[in-house]
Amino acid sequence: MTASLVRHRRVSRTATTTAAPGSEKPDTEKPGTAKTRGTGSKVARAIVSVITTTVMVAAVAAFLFLAVGPRVLGYQTSTMLTGSMSPLINPGDVVVTVPVAVQNLKVGDIITYHIPVEDQRVETHRIIDLVVNSQGTATVRTKGDANNGADPWTATLAAGQVDRQVFTVPYLGNAIRALRDPMVLKVLMYGAPAALVVMVLVSIWRKKPEDDDAADAGTAERSLPAFDRRPLKRLAREMKSKEAAAKFAAAYARMLPQRVDKISRALSTGDSDLAMDAVLSLKTSSSMVGALRMEQHCVRLEHALVMTDHTEAVRAGELVRQHQPQLEKALGGHTTRRVA
Repeated sequence: MTASLVRHRRVSRTATTTAAPGSEKPDTEKPGTAKTRGTGSKVARAIVSVITTTVMVAAVAAFLFLAVGPRVLGYQTSTMLTGSMSPLINPGDVVVTVPVAVQNLKVGDIITYHIPVEDQRVETHRIIDLVVNSQGTATVRTKGDANNGADPWTATLAAGQVDRQVFTVPYLGNAIRALRDPMVLKVLMYGAPAALVVMVLVSIWRKKPEDDDAADAGTAERSLPAFDRRPLKRLAREMKSKEAAAKFAAAYARMLPQRVDKISRALSTGDSDLAMDAVLSLKTSSSMVGALRMEQHCVRLEHALVMTDHTEAVRAGELVRQHQPQLEKALGGHTTRRVA
């Protein structure tokens, strides 16, 4: 038999994952190490996920607010460059305005308009004097809240409308100016895709293949039925006797507890040869009777014994023991009647 393949190393007597004395390296890390590392990794991934999500949501919101909103809702945005309206509007704040008819203006309103002198730059100041004539033209004087005196000009609003401030978004203008910096644009253009690629590669490299294999094996085992009548029907045809096949199934069910106990004792005492003999016997008979899930558990245990994987052998042996009651229940309705 294949028991000689594992004769040189025995399963741990205490059925734990600790390596036998004199082995080259322990099978497990110190208690808590893997758990701590796993928790730290999950926390780090969660933090990165939150930061990434926040940045993406903020970017989409800013795009909608600055690019889509003015076209759809008709408001305008401008960034305050000076402190003339502090503390209400500070440098770097974004001023949101909507066009209103000059007839609806009143003293105290804050408007954004082109000044009538110098370079006719855009200014956002408060109205301190207002005259509206019958032709719908308004003449205004303005003043910055933080300035000592009024603006040295009188502006005529001949268009019939002017942009009036409705609210202010603090600090958004600073972020916009930062994003327009050539260096920042290059970093975003090349750095963001590079960072995304690195994150994807790191997640691939950190993913353990054995974890995938274990997950696939677990899924396959759970998908198999505890009992399938087709192998037993096939056995009846080969033996040319339904009664003989039924007796074989009954004998399998009767001896199942003894075989499972034999595997458990062999693993607990560290007798890998005895464990291999027991698992091969159970695997073969399980295949013949149609106990497909038990057969798969036995295959897993056999592989662990051949590879001298103490941890996996104990885990697979536990799966065999845990599946026994379910298999006995599944067999109960079939061993008491003839094979169909």
